Amino acid sequence: MSEEKLQRSKELLGAAVGEEYLMMSIEKGSYFSLNSAGTRIWELLENPVSIGEVVDVLIREYDVQAEICRAEVEKFLSALRERGMLE
Repeated sequence: MSEEKLQRSKELLGAAVGEEYLMMSIEKGSYFSLNSAGTRIWELLENPVSIGEVVDVLIREYDVQAEICRAEVEKFLSALRERGMLE
């Protein structure tokens, strides 16, 4: 993935439930849940943001190495993109 700006889809409904964030696509009739790290990434995607910007925030907030963080963020964003959850 390049350093293009990514943003979450505005078509999904969502709400925090305890430590998780639950989302539902009315159009697709499916739902998704995110753990705390996924929820934080989802929050960062409220406005257009690059992968590098997401990684920078996460390595400041979590005890994780930059290389591992970037690989996991790219994997997570690829999954969101495949499900049509990014713009």
